[in-house]
Amino acid sequence: MSDVILSIRGLKTNFYTYAGLVKALDGIDLDINKGETLGLVGETGCGKSVTALSIMRLIRWPPGKIDAGSMFFEGKDLLKLSEKEMRGIRGNKISMIFQEPMTSFNPVFTIGDQISEVLMLHQHMDKKTAWNKAIEMLSLTGIPAPENVAKEHPHELSGGMLQRAMISMALACQPHLLIADEPTTALDVTIQAQILELIRDLKRKMNSTVLIITHDLGVVADTCDRVGVMYAGNVVELCDVHCVFNNPKHPYTIGLISSIPKLSQSAGEKLETIPGSVPNLITPPPGCRFHPRCSKAMDICKKEKPAVIEVENGHFVSCHLYDDLPGRVG
Repeated sequence: MSDVILSIRGLKTNFYTYAGLVKALDGIDLDINKGETLGLVGETGCGKSVTALSIMRLIRWPPGKIDAGSMFFEGKDLLKLSEKEMRGIRGNKISMIFQEPMTSFNPVFTIGDQISEVLMLHQHMDKKTAWNKAIEMLSLTGIPAPENVAKEHPHELSGGMLQRAMISMALACQPHLLIADEPTTALDVTIQAQILELIRDLKRKMNSTVLIITHDLGVVADTCDRVGVMYAGNVVELCDVHCVFNNPKHPYTIGLISSIPKLSQSAGEKLETIPGSVPNLITPPPGCRFHPRCSKAMDICKKEKPAVIEVENGHFVSCHLYDDLPGRVG
């Protein structure tokens, strides 16, 4: 197995709102191995983006706060670093492709200026060298006439071009870990395929590790080595990408896979669905947070949070259905 580049243990991220305490991450454990592409999937509101922002230490108080846990990145606990030390890592050793590039760029500066700023800050380049490197990065992501695009402002680019520019900026310092939060949101299908192929290609060239956050299982099948399935602030299943499609264990994962449209379905045949919706995280259900929607729920599911169990080699599940197996973790 590859070396672990990021090890998350017991991470709890909460949001203190007037309506109450939103328990966004409920003590998640997650390891990301060096050189792999790990996907995080789940419905909207399951905590995928909060996980990414927690890793980047971009949860802002008020109202958000990381209340417990540890995140060891290359031997350093990110939660114990000062903000100054974290700025040396953020955008440098760990970079992020944000979900909406139009709101991630500063509208009053050119694309080239913003990529150059990253290089001058982290790589200590002079302005001219950084500008030339910015053009090189734009070219690397397949942007035509990068010298001209570098002089343009964000609003002058199409969605696909702006996403490529965002990838250029994220990869400018050759990060060890790249986080892509819904990198193909709001892009048409052909552009989505190009962006995913671009991320795969640049990962190989730069020997980076990638964390992809998505709700699209097609993206997972196309890009990921392993998959973590999230539900209501918990990682409920973690395994090899082939395993999640061919041998899912958690009832929620089984429901997600079953809801995918199939070519073999006849006309008029209804799609399978998971009843209900993601719970309110101010007052989440006791025990297993999925039990109100689970067809296999037992009495214990309503009372106790299930432990993480290794049901097969490298296949982890958090479900009381597997309590009798010996592979309890922690």
